[in-house]
Amino acid sequence: MKTKLVLMGEGGVGKTSLVRRFVLNEYQDTYLHTVGTRVNKIELTIPHGADTEVQMDMAIFDIMGQKGFRDLVRETYYHGAQALMAVCDLTQKDSLSALDDWIPRALEITGDVPLYLVVNKKDLEAQRAISDEEIRQAAETFAAPYVLTSALTGEFVEDAFNALAIEMVTRAFRQEDTRAAERGLRQKALVLLDKRGSIGLKKQQFFEILRGVKVDELQAELDRLEREGLVTILWYGASDFAVTITPRGVKAVKQSSAWEE
Repeated sequence: MKTKLVLMGEGGVGKTSLVRRFVLNEYQDTYLHTVGTRVNKIELTIPHGADTEVQMDMAIFDIMGQKGFRDLVRETYYHGAQALMAVCDLTQKDSLSALDDWIPRALEITGDVPLYLVVNKKDLEAQRAISDEEIRQAAETFAAPYVLTSALTGEFVEDAFNALAIEMVTRAFRQEDTRAAERGLRQKALVLLDKRGSIGLKKQQFFEILRGVKVDELQAELDRLEREGLVTILWYGASDFAVTITPRGVKAVKQSSAWEE
């Protein structure tokens, strides 16, 4: 499984140091100023369930924190990301409030992907400028888990990255299950319609045969089949309809049967 994880946040919050600690288990005691975008890669083995392991090639993207640059490369940088890590600095209050701008801009491009809020520099507790309540409220705003880390000591750094990796795997399996269910419904609908020929099936007949199918699921699948030219939907008023299969749909059923044989 190839994945893309994107880090975001103001300059100086420790994004590069977090990546360096996770990928190389190293820490450099000087400010590493990112110019443009830095990409690191790491191979991980992620457990899923009791007897499944997923080999993951994770690409970690670390962006320059300056506003002008992030606006310039926003779409390219976030495109295809399967998870986001929003990073702020425990000693810089403004770095937390800045995420109110970073996060929505990222989600506009990525859509609904796993998001973690990482509050870095836990080792500088004596210089803390952000309260636990402020962190909790920020995390709740974006429905994101949060963790306090230290790139210097390594505390909770692996936990943050691994938690996102696990979430990416979990979502990938969930999406595949959904697609499999949709493919199953699609095939069942086409086979039923093929057997009925020009008579077709009415809405209520679908639900009598396909027990447990939800109205919106069936409607969405039939709409897709109609867009592909495989069925024709004839509406009776606002909520009732009848469906017949097209010659193209009949051909699709035959091809599917031949493939299964």
